[in-house]
Amino acid sequence: MGKFLEALKKSQTVNARPSPKPAPKKVVNISPGTVDALKLDTTAMQGPAEESPLPRGGMDPRLASFLEPRSGAVESFKMLRAKIFTNSKSRPRTIMVTSPQPLDGKTTVAANLAITIAQGINEYVMLVDCDLRRPLLDRLLGLNAREGIREYLEAGTSVAPYLVKTSVKKLSLLPAGKPPPNPSELLTSEKIRLLVEELRGRYEDRYIIFDATPAQFAAETIFLASMMDGVLLVVRSGKTSRDSVLKAIENIDRNKIVGVVFNASNESYKSYRYYYRYYQKEQK
Repeated sequence: MGKFLEALKKSQTVNARPSPKPAPKKVVNISPGTVDALKLDTTAMQGPAEESPLPRGGMDPRLASFLEPRSGAVESFKMLRAKIFTNSKSRPRTIMVTSPQPLDGKTTVAANLAITIAQGINEYVMLVDCDLRRPLLDRLLGLNAREGIREYLEAGTSVAPYLVKTSVKKLSLLPAGKPPPNPSELLTSEKIRLLVEELRGRYEDRYIIFDATPAQFAAETIFLASMMDGVLLVVRSGKTSRDSVLKAIENIDRNKIVGVVFNASNESYKSYRYYYRYYQKEQK
């Protein structure tokens, strides 16, 4: 992370021109074909999740790794999966995905990463929506869940009744539930720690991906990060400021950060398109 921080301090924005020096090992570029073209609908995020209609056909088209298995977006997420697993001393089982600020694409990245891991040979995944301020995962997966983490934290005794099967094989979801008036208090309580311990202990065969509130704006994200094996930071190219990234890294233990995703980066998309065309020609 030292090289990455030095690069940030020298640049004016995250979208600065690429340096001739090699990129840090913990950085993966996600192309416009992944999230820029599939960006969040900000109008749908204004109210509670249940107020917005489900996407046509159930699953949201932003989940490219499931809907377009041969797309460039899928290759980007496979690379992200490989980077997380190979750059870590041991494979992290609990991974929190967050971003410095809203609309950087963290939720879409979390969902696509979870799907990509679940598509492995023996990997099982649980996706947990810990963004109680703007829950989106159930709608992205076409589920429209009514209960979840909020209800468990307020009155539940076991997390099992709140788990939901998805249309993706080997992927389950623990939704956020109805948006509460006190998300920070709920997500910094002792019971959320017990929840993480229960998930880790009860579902030993699964990777657990947590979608958390942007790190710069919510105290609960810092609390959640302390319980994770690793944290993935999503930075939107051309949008997220250098200061926002540095502040997010300061708030989260940098030793927890297993990767930084430069979201909507043009370079990786162009490179992949060239490689894909070349590979297809060789196959004919």
